[in-house]
Amino acid sequence: MKQWDMAKKFEGDLRVCFFIGDVRDREHLYRALDGVDYVVQAAATKIVPTTEYNPFECIKTNVLGAMNLVDACIDKGVRKLVALSTDKASSPINLYGATKLTSDKLFVAGNHYAGPDPSRFSVIQHGNVMGSRGSVIPFFISIKDKG
Repeated sequence: MKQWDMAKKFEGDLRVCFFIGDVRDREHLYRALDGVDYVVQAAATKIVPTTEYNPFECIKTNVLGAMNLVDACIDKGVRKLVALSTDKASSPINLYGATKLTSDKLFVAGNHYAGPDPSRFSVIQHGNVMGSRGSVIPFFISIKDKG
């Protein structure tokens, strides 16, 4: 739905195009990044219980997907990638935090991996964002009457 809403908002803007894909699909990343200068990376398996129950899938998306994206950005000449991370990566106590810490380190290491290539990588960490999908606030509201 977010893709659809953004596509309508930017309709007619030739600088923006939308691809549905998966960071685990290297070949599709290479196609999607052809001619792209800037990437904002927000792909992740994020729900803590889901990551604990599906550790292989979480690692494929959060870690291997980051590796795929670093390689594809360098090979396709992307100028800048900003990866969105989480406060849970700063002192991980669960698999989600551990995989995000790992992916953060992979993105930062991409600057060295790229060598003299112009591709540059950075990471920003944030906590829960009110109103975002997966925010804990609706959960807290649902349990407030239970004490």
